[in-house]
Amino acid sequence: MTHARLNNKKIYHENIIPAKTMGACVKNGNRILEDAKFLFDYGSYPSAYVLAKLAQEEFAKVFILKLVEARSLKWTKEVRRSLNHHVSKQLMGVILEYLNPSTEEFLEMSKHNSLLKRPARVSNAMNIYIHEILRRWESQNWIWAEEPEYDYEAKSIYEGKEDKIKQNAVYISISKDGRAVSSPEEFKQEDAEKEIEKAERHGWFVGTKDKDIRYQEIVEIFKELRA
Repeated sequence: MTHARLNNKKIYHENIIPAKTMGACVKNGNRILEDAKFLFDYGSYPSAYVLAKLAQEEFAKVFILKLVEARSLKWTKEVRRSLNHHVSKQLMGVILEYLNPSTEEFLEMSKHNSLLKRPARVSNAMNIYIHEILRRWESQNWIWAEEPEYDYEAKSIYEGKEDKIKQNAVYISISKDGRAVSSPEEFKQEDAEKEIEKAERHGWFVGTKDKDIRYQEIVEIFKELRA
């Protein structure tokens, strides 16, 4: 792989992310999540679904800031741009799911002794964020020696499919021939419930100071990828 580096770009190496900034994002994520729960209780499942997804993205923003704090990422304009980039935050959500999985998934991984085995989707999410997003924002003048093959889940997020699903929970989709092809009413109680539970886990993880060996491994991998 070859790529061009931007010249005269000031890069900060210091720990410059104020704790109150991350705290504000966690607080805002929890506010969005509480709104999702409120709508869920009133049976507005499509809107609850959307707000739960937005809460996840706000918590993913905190995760990016924590990677900067850990010096796994540098505080560049590309990283700052990714804080407002839905796909970047959705990719971070894949990593957060690995770091704090549902009870069912945790028990399944424990059963198969795979708690420390990093799934392909997680590795791919990291590679896509670093190489396909940040590096391409830095410069278009680089190419892969061999085109990578990405896991389906990570690739579909990169291609915008998850964001499209989120939009389908808000808008009526219209086909070329004028037909309504999707409706927010298709999002049911179980869909919203699943995303609310996921947002709760993500929010807890980025809000706690207790981090396990898997988190430390992710921190080190990001350092290597950005080296």
